[in-house]
Amino acid sequence: MTRTAHLPLRADGRPRAATGVVVAPERILLVLVMLALSAGLWVSVGWHTPWTVLPTAALGTLLAWRIVPAPARVTAAERRGAILALAASGTWAVAAAVLHAEYLIVVRDPGFLSLAGLWLVDHPDSDIPSLGAIDAAAVDSSALADASQAWNLRGEEVQPQGARLLSALIAVGGWVAGDRGVLVANSIVGAVGVLAIYVLARRMLGPLAALAPAAAVGLSVSHIGLSRAAYTEPLTLVLVLAAALWLWRGVEERRAGPLLLGAVTAGATSFLRIDGAAFAAGLLVATVLALALAEGSRARRAAAALGVIAVQGGVLYAGYGALWRWSEGYADRLADQAVTLMVGYGALTLVLAVWAATWLGGGDRVATSARDMLGRRGAIGAGVAVSALLAVLASRPLWMTAHRSTDDPVDQFTNSVVEGFQRAQGLEVDATRTYAEHTVAWVSYYLTWPLVLLGIVGFGLATAWMIRRRPGWALLLGATLPTSLLYFWNPEVVPDQLWAFRRFEPATLPGFAIAAAVAAWWIVDRVRADWRVRARRIAAGAFVVLPLTTWVSIMPGAALPVSGATPVFIREMGGAYEQITALCEVAPDRPIILAGTSSHFGSLRVMCDEPTVLALASLTPAQLVDMAAVWDTAPVVLTRDVDWFDWSAEPEAVVTSTVRQTSYTLQGIPRTYFDRSYTWYAGIVGEDGVLTPVAPGAVEAGAAPAETVVTSR
Repeated sequence: MTRTAHLPLRADGRPRAATGVVVAPERILLVLVMLALSAGLWVSVGWHTPWTVLPTAALGTLLAWRIVPAPARVTAAERRGAILALAASGTWAVAAAVLHAEYLIVVRDPGFLSLAGLWLVDHPDSDIPSLGAIDAAAVDSSALADASQAWNLRGEEVQPQGARLLSALIAVGGWVAGDRGVLVANSIVGAVGVLAIYVLARRMLGPLAALAPAAAVGLSVSHIGLSRAAYTEPLTLVLVLAAALWLWRGVEERRAGPLLLGAVTAGATSFLRIDGAAFAAGLLVATVLALALAEGSRARRAAAALGVIAVQGGVLYAGYGALWRWSEGYADRLADQAVTLMVGYGALTLVLAVWAATWLGGGDRVATSARDMLGRRGAIGAGVAVSALLAVLASRPLWMTAHRSTDDPVDQFTNSVVEGFQRAQGLEVDATRTYAEHTVAWVSYYLTWPLVLLGIVGFGLATAWMIRRRPGWALLLGATLPTSLLYFWNPEVVPDQLWAFRRFEPATLPGFAIAAAVAAWWIVDRVRADWRVRARRIAAGAFVVLPLTTWVSIMPGAALPVSGATPVFIREMGGAYEQITALCEVAPDRPIILAGTSSHFGSLRVMCDEPTVLALASLTPAQLVDMAAVWDTAPVVLTRDVDWFDWSAEPEAVVTSTVRQTSYTLQGIPRTYFDRSYTWYAGIVGEDGVLTPVAPGAVEAGAAPAETVVTSR
């Protein structure tokens, strides 16, 4: 760990500016968290507008401003570290925004999350009126007013799948910069995620060493790829690490404000993800344990613990309530998992609350006596046990192969998807493989094995130091280890990359990066004094160079001897925006009958803002007449298969497009992409149900993929 002398204060205004620079990374984090909390609050009550979200975020930021304390003195190292962190994250944000994804065709989660964000730019809630589509779809069982799992009817309205916080937040980008602002917004979240890692690591490593884990995550292919599209995981990373930071500060500085803000932030993960309780539970246990081990009066610590338990639990359960209100179909499908999480979290809070209430009578001695009994050797033993557990999990490919069932319908679907991926890559076909034994190896794809091994050591060190030196280390462990261990053992995800690694982006990736830096600097501090500066530079360089090595693969003799990581170098779904925009312009102001593919249902309903019916099979002229009778204006049929309908003349393509997408890859970072060509035809439904072709103004659009629809798990 580096130690730097404080610079003397000056009367020329320089210290105030230097202080502003040092606290800027955390205050930027605070602003984003407040904006996210505000957006999540108002979208949950159906009042998501600029006039509610922005003033609330501004008020929250103002009230919480002093939670980020301005240091009395600033060192040169602190100023230099903050400047480098700000410059690097700003550069990162620009680079990510330049190649932001256009994930507007729904084959996976970013599609409906982006579209829900676009909808919320101009609407106060995410329920999308069907506008007669239900009646029109009633003509045939193959016609739907919603689409598979991503879009579900609730009464007369269509609900996008999933929690709303991310969509509500990226909609703020739309208020600033229109559609492109929505698509770019998650890149900004990813950049703030890099700052969150820096700010949390700074509490443990110092202002310069903290740059190392921030750089490692910022340069990882996973963080780059998941931030460019509307994945929830980068924002989850921000909330989890911000909560850990503020809870840690509240414990060590004995302040209620940071504890309250940390509890709210941790609880808000349920507004973002259905598994939010798993992240919140780890943070809650860590906070209560740290308070039990901390110095200070028992009454104050017990009150603080009970306050955190109450506030975090209240926010968390409100998030699950909002999920059931605004995505009922999704919540019902995953009700078993959600109820298990909520019941488990409730039981945990009850146990912790009862324990905290006993502290006034000395109940905290359960923790302090255990610490004293363990002593130095016991603390070391606990650290070794944690590292050993992680090492055993990493070794599983040597002695096990994990499989999923063949009985459950969802597992059967997943098995068919995995088999397709295996055949496409020329791998041995074993459709039931989950690849769960490789989950620690997945982290190595993005951080490399040297950093993963250092991380295993670092988690052991953090455990030992939590017991013997500084209870606050519990917050690092609680924020990152519980969900890591859960998903290492059973990730419950289709195992292609980057998709599967989403499970490990919010906590495992930053946790391993920080733990690796802890171990690296611990080792550096034990080398000879005259070698130490050089050793620090080598260690810092490794955290930059090692993740960069994953960007390019060199395999002499292979069909593709030199290849790059496609999530870094291509625009995901490039061409999708132009395609959907062009389809909306084919026959504006008309209801839409989309024939053949569910992937475009939400795209057309949201971006064209017209009632949309999905036809999964051909329709007769009579059925089209019955559909058209629902609306005052004859609908337009959009199809890629002209044989499904009768035409009054030979139709010509009205939109031709290609969309580019990263390939689905098992056991490695994707290094190829594929382009899918789309040719669309359009016809207006006539009085006899025969389609009158729309005159082609054939619009060219982007570049792209095969349409394998894989739903979220």
